[in-house]
Amino acid sequence: MRKLIPALVLGSALLLSACGTPTTVNDAANQAGTAVTDPTNAAAVNGALNDAGTAVADPTNAAALSGALNDAGTAVADPTNAAMINQAATAVSGPDAATAVADAAGALSAVADDVTISQGQALVLDATKSAGDIKNYKWTITKAPAGAESVVGQVIKENSNGNVTIDPADYAKYFPKSGDYTVQLAVTDAAGKTATSDFDVTVP
Repeated sequence: MRKLIPALVLGSALLLSACGTPTTVNDAANQAGTAVTDPTNAAAVNGALNDAGTAVADPTNAAALSGALNDAGTAVADPTNAAMINQAATAVSGPDAATAVADAAGALSAVADDVTISQGQALVLDATKSAGDIKNYKWTITKAPAGAESVVGQVIKENSNGNVTIDPADYAKYFPKSGDYTVQLAVTDAAGKTATSDFDVTVP
């Protein structure tokens, strides 16, 4: 019994220290009660509640609210709008949306710059600026100056490399006359999609 009494006293002291002194707790409660019962605060609260009630009960506001809800319901129920909503949902979640995202992420493009032949120097056709998962590059002559039309449609090169080098000894095979030739670069990716770009080869 002698051991129990000190333990009870110690426990009570710990509980009081955790909860704060009675004076502090009572003060806080009294201040809260005073704030609620203060006539000015009570009037402000009542005024706000009355204004809210008046706004909801006002026939004009009630009619406007009812009309807005009816319009919203009619718009959603309209077959045309419903179809549009369904299409939007399909676009967001359907396979087409996934394909569009994938296409944007792996966009395919063919890029080659105009070039001019310098006699005695190899001609380099550079397509390394092209983008995408490219598996094949193809260079085809699509336009030639008068007197060289026979080379139109001729494939200069087709391979998996973005660069083509033409030796001076082969110029006559592809560019037999002076003038401007149009060459089309076509790039194909792993999925079989193709992108093209035209560029000029000038022969002095």
